[in-house]
Amino acid sequence: MAMIKTYRRDGDDALHYREAWNDGDGVWTHEGKVGTKGKSRFHTTRGPARPNRPTATEFIRAFTEDAAADGFHPVPDDQHGWVVLQCWTHTPDLSHPDDDRLFEQGQDALDQYLGWRGVGHYDGNDLGGDPPAEYELEGTVLNLFCRVVDTALGVKIVRRFAREFDVTSKYVIGAREPGADTPYRLAWSPRRQDKEFRL
Repeated sequence: MAMIKTYRRDGDDALHYREAWNDGDGVWTHEGKVGTKGKSRFHTTRGPARPNRPTATEFIRAFTEDAAADGFHPVPDDQHGWVVLQCWTHTPDLSHPDDDRLFEQGQDALDQYLGWRGVGHYDGNDLGGDPPAEYELEGTVLNLFCRVVDTALGVKIVRRFAREFDVTSKYVIGAREPGADTPYRLAWSPRRQDKEFRL
């Protein structure tokens, strides 16, 4: 599935997305302000019953050219930031129902949540280690990594996802601005005294 993602900042510095991807006998387009669901539309492409329609390749090429003419361009990989949803599970083996739900369903749900709001995508996990001693938990640490086009918006969306998905584990959110040597920082914690983020 070919997917084109483009972005543009308006005069008020708000970031907007415009994207397209082929799906079966057509192409989806999706656009809006980053952080919102925006609007999506399905466009049928050339087929036996529609010989005068453009092919998916032609449609996406025209879409890319039109987006560029309107000031939308891809964000290079080195300009993406990272947001990490760090959860401290109830049990080390994820046998608690809430841990199992988070691991088995949460990753796809997080990817969908980020994607439909133009923020970015889920990019893998890291499992292991001990939760902070002050929480007195017997579980382990689950880090869910998200690649985002705007770190501040990414933190807001990941925090909103955690509430709407009803993440019952204790969790914090870390963030890293673009740049090879940029460190992670604590972006959100339920405890005001927390000042550092540790992977």
